[in-house]
Amino acid sequence: MDADYIVIGAGSAGCVLASRLSEDGAKVVLLEAGPKDRNPMIHIPAGVRSLLYHPKVNWNYSSEGEDGTNGRRIHWPRGKVLGGSSSINGMQYVRGNAADYDGWAQRGCTGWTYDDVLPYFRKSETYTSGGDREYRGDSGVLEVQDARTDLPLSAHFVEAAQQAGHKLNPDYNGARQEGVCFSQMTRKGRFRGSTAATYLAAVKNRPNLKIETDALATKLLFDGKRCTGVAFRQGGQNRELRAAREVLLSGGSINSPQLLQISGIGPGAHLRSIGVDTVHDLPGVGSNLSDHYAVRINHRVKDALTINELARVPRVIPEIARWLLRGDGALTFGATTVMVFTRSREGLENPDLQFLFAPVSFDPKVKNQLEREPGMSLVVCPGRPDSRGTIMATSADPFEAPRIQPNYLSVETDLQVMLAGVQQARAIFSAPAIAAYSAGETRPGTPMETIDHIRTYARDFGTTVYHPVGTCKMGQDPMAVVDPRLKVHGIDGLRVIDASVMPVVTTGNTNAPTIMIAEKAADMIRQDNAA
Repeated sequence: MDADYIVIGAGSAGCVLASRLSEDGAKVVLLEAGPKDRNPMIHIPAGVRSLLYHPKVNWNYSSEGEDGTNGRRIHWPRGKVLGGSSSINGMQYVRGNAADYDGWAQRGCTGWTYDDVLPYFRKSETYTSGGDREYRGDSGVLEVQDARTDLPLSAHFVEAAQQAGHKLNPDYNGARQEGVCFSQMTRKGRFRGSTAATYLAAVKNRPNLKIETDALATKLLFDGKRCTGVAFRQGGQNRELRAAREVLLSGGSINSPQLLQISGIGPGAHLRSIGVDTVHDLPGVGSNLSDHYAVRINHRVKDALTINELARVPRVIPEIARWLLRGDGALTFGATTVMVFTRSREGLENPDLQFLFAPVSFDPKVKNQLEREPGMSLVVCPGRPDSRGTIMATSADPFEAPRIQPNYLSVETDLQVMLAGVQQARAIFSAPAIAAYSAGETRPGTPMETIDHIRTYARDFGTTVYHPVGTCKMGQDPMAVVDPRLKVHGIDGLRVIDASVMPVVTTGNTNAPTIMIAEKAADMIRQDNAA
């Protein structure tokens, strides 16, 4: 056999698995479709903007045009490089709400309550600001930091949120999530802290770990109902690998269901329609897609400095020097500086809204371009959307992108939550601490008082915040793809371990939960193979 374990996908989960499973001498092969993480912009936190459409380290997927987006195709960046999306994301570290995981358990995911997963969050991290040790780790591989440098505008926003009734929360990854708080990020000193730069970099020279880059998995291999290996394309050559113990699929919420489908695992009727022979009819593969769809509120800024100015010559030159000499300054900024977790209405036990503030604004007419004038923005994101979509292979060709249909805003409750969020966000911007620095709202700039108002705005201008999950969901119901041990139902020797197994999206960013899933999975795999 070529390996004890084959890990397909070196992203947020795959790098963790390769690191943990090779600790005790097991032979591990890690396959990654993209290149090594050598692009310098990966490692500079503020370089994230240059990676959103990068042709070499990004899959650059897009969703289908649909009613919820007024026919627009929405750009879906996904990392195609060592570290996967943890190498191109905004570096935000958000665990989610304790109730998220208790809800998983209530859906049949035994062993996934918050009490069950908390040890793995703690195991994975070193939180450099301390925090409550009942909740925070101090000896993990992943370095979680508070902001090294911030602009005064962020502190003004925090004060304004408190004036609007949101309590200050020093640690939204601690005892409670609700409140206004400064963002936490995964960094490695002054650099990005991807799972490739942390988990994988520390162990890449182990003799029992082999890392294969530019290796696109084309098909899973089977002996009857047992997965025995994987076929892949590398350097223009077709190759195969066999696993003595298990094949671990960590391609993410898009690539994992696609590879299962083109390998013969998925809804039988769909497989036949694309010319794939069915190995196992598993109807839930590619269904249950859940993603965070959000709208942005922009304000023009007066009497305060924003990233819009710092990102341009001449001001960017001293910021580069600060980063090189001291490891701080504007180049350490990620996607957002402040978060608010809040409830859309009275009677809810837990937050269902996330606000993400940044002292920056983007030009609505130019893709991925900052405005020239000073600006600030707030993303309003319903945290627990009810809308569900699908990701389906369009052919048996592994090089052809699957069809992504999120069905954004297909459930009215998502619009109700979004409307409440926009109204709460406007209340914050009206508070004295931030209103003093606003020269006016530039977007949406129209009334947001009814469902029809928010529907029109969200359809025309809403976008993803890059948190797709659920397409290989965990559970015991007929549409579940993996069981609580993350084993694919009906198939031996195969597990899915990535964000696609989440039954529902967590309340917040999804990178930290994905890393936790891989940490827990590594322990389960070792337990099961030692039995």
